[in-house]
Amino acid sequence: MELLKQIDYSKSSFVANGVTYLVRDSLSIERYKYFEKYQITFGFARDFKSVYESLDKSIDFANKGKGVDAWNIIFNLREQLKDLDKRAHSAMFICALFIVTEDEDLTKWDEHTAEVKISNWNEEGYDQNCFFRLAANLVPGYLENLESIFQPISELAAAAEMIKQQELSSNNTSI
Repeated sequence: MELLKQIDYSKSSFVANGVTYLVRDSLSIERYKYFEKYQITFGFARDFKSVYESLDKSIDFANKGKGVDAWNIIFNLREQLKDLDKRAHSAMFICALFIVTEDEDLTKWDEHTAEVKISNWNEEGYDQNCFFRLAANLVPGYLENLESIFQPISELAAAAEMIKQQELSSNNTSI
């Protein structure tokens, strides 16, 4: 099995599908408008758990006779999930703003050009995590907020493991 390629960001360029891409650290005013848009969808992307929790909340509203609230949740979920398979993840679009070709006009932006880049990166076999990590580092506050979300979860997991070990230990001593 062939491993996916990694991007060496210590270098300022990489090649994908015969095209040289340069990694930039600044944006034009036009591109920054799109960066603002993409970072919001990147930061608030829905995962399976949040979709499931929203559906549970909708059922709870329906059971309490709050049909409008229940349908509002379902309608919002439907809109968020519409055409999901046809869209590139916003992290990829964020990266496409900063990763450019040598002749690309940095004062302009269009999603078709971004989709061509993303297709080249895919055809070359680059790991999507390279792009996700770059996007996470480019969106202000994303990593800090992600850490604050996972900190209580990891503390809870550590406490659960400690309780499990204590139970195993007490079961072994009572035998």
